[in-house]
This record gives sequence, C-alpha cells and structure tokens, in this order.
Amino acid sequence: MTLGLIFIFSIILSYFFLKISLPLLRRKVIDKPNKRSSHLLPTPSGGGLSFVLVGTTFSLIMGNYIPLISLPLAIVGLIDDYLKIKRRFRYIAQLLTIIFMLIIFPKIFILFTFSSKILFIPTLLFLILFGTAVINFFNFMDGMDGLLAGNMIVIFTMGAFLVSRTYFPIVGALIGFIIFNWHPAKVFMGDTGSTFLGAIFFGLILSTGDFDSFIKFILISSPILLDAFVSVIRRFLKKQNIFEPHKLHLYQRLNQNGWSHSSVSLLYISGTFLISATILLGNIQVTFFSLFFVFGLGFWLDKKKAIPFF
Repeated sequence: MTLGLIFIFSIILSYFFLKISLPLLRRKVIDKPNKRSSHLLPTPSGGGLSFVLVGTTFSLIMGNYIPLISLPLAIVGLIDDYLKIKRRFRYIAQLLTIIFMLIIFPKIFILFTFSSKILFIPTLLFLILFGTAVINFFNFMDGMDGLLAGNMIVIFTMGAFLVSRTYFPIVGALIGFIIFNWHPAKVFMGDTGSTFLGAIFFGLILSTGDFDSFIKFILISSPILLDAFVSVIRRFLKKQNIFEPHKLHLYQRLNQNGWSHSSVSLLYISGTFLISATILLGNIQVTFFSLFFVFGLGFWLDKKKAIPFF
C-alpha cells in the first residue's frame, strides 16, 4: 500500500470510526463542565480513540512502533475518561511508558550523559521528569476546541518530513478527528488522546538520536509547551497546588476575555506553523526571528489581551 493511500485511508477510517462511535460516547463518556472547562454544555469525550486505533494500526504497517508503545497510556486514559481513576495510577503508567522508551531509544540518553557515569542518574531523572511533563503538558493544553489536535497535525507533519514518513498515518487520523473536534466540538479527545499524543511526541524526539533534532522539535512545539510550563511556574510561585484543575493558561484567559475557540486555536496553530516553516527553510536567523515574534506576541497577549493571571 502506497504512502498516499495509507494517508487517505487514515483520514477516512478515523472520520467514520468517530462518526459511528459518537452515539455510544454520548451515552457512556460525557465530559461535564467544571471550573477548568472552557465549554458550557456536556460533551462526549474519549474521541481520541479514533486516531489512537487508526494511527497505531497504519503506523505499525509502516514499521513505526512508537504509537504501539504509547497505546497503554491511551487505554489508561480511556478508563480515566470513563471511570475517573486516581492521579497516581495515571502517573505510574506515564513513568513506565517513558522508561520503556528510554530503553528502546537510548541514543539521546547517552548523548545527554556525555559518556560520564557521574551524569547517569541526573540525566535519567531529568529525561523521566521531562517526558512525563510533556505528556501532562499536552493534556493540560487539550482544553479548547481544535487546539491540541490542530497543533499536533503540524508537529507530526514536521516529524514526517524531518524524521520518518511513518508519522503520516497519525497526521491523517488526526485530520479525520479534528473535523468533529473543531468549534463547536461534537467530541473531545479526552485523556485517551492527549496522553497518547504526548507519549508519541516524546518517542519521536527520542528516536531522532541527535541534539539538533531534539531541540528543533522542542522549538516547534514551544507555543503549547511554553504556555503549560509558564502556567505551572507561575502557579507554583503563588503557592497554588499545581496539580489542581484551573483556567489560568493563556489560551483559557484569552477565551475568558472574549476570544472564540476558533480564534485561540488558530493563533496557536499559526505560531507552531510559523516556527515549523522557518525550521524547514534551514535559516537559523529566520528561525530565531520567528521565535522572537511568537514569544513576543505571547507576552503581549498575556499582558494586554487576556484576563489577568490572578
């Protein structure tokens, strides 16, 4: 089967899987609005199962095993979407996934230690902390219609161009999903999808095996990662419980100040796309200019267009 056919089938199968499963999700997996929510009406969740199953299947056909390694997180996420399991059990699943990926893709880990035994434990702890943080940051950013799915389409498209074409099935499956997830969303991906995507992203940057690619993908994903990271730091400095739900991310505060879901999501997607495009051009000066522009815009929006952090 050619790459083009796999890509098209990924879109179609993800779309129809979700279309068929929506009635069941409406009955069994409902996300009711709470103090963290940006939606006002109960909405089906767990829709990430569409791109989890379709993306994993076609990725395996193409020889990419990272989605399969990430699959247990999707299962734990689906159980959480349905039954709401305790946070520590979710974190244990994340730890095991990250550790297994470090075993499968040790090259970045070795590079980080600089062949020094002294740095072994600090590097291991850093990468485990970083990996679980990425998974949870992606989960935090799944709070606006189309925001996370749209950004991940751009990020994994870059993964397909810069690392391996085997990421195209994930891109296709996400396109099939976002049709239902764009505002007004008919379904959310839930923890089923967001933690799965975070794990695949971490596996992607590990599998590159070099610092340049590692840094490139951190920069590409910086619009969503930086929002989550800055929010955690600011809440920590204010002595808040950083594990409690909240509505203090920039994207949430923009929405509370009158920005529509579509406008906020397009803002983040555009920032991710701009940085990705400049990295593809291979001009480091242009890339730094794009980063300066995106970060500067985020700072300005935080101070002038979003409701105050506190």
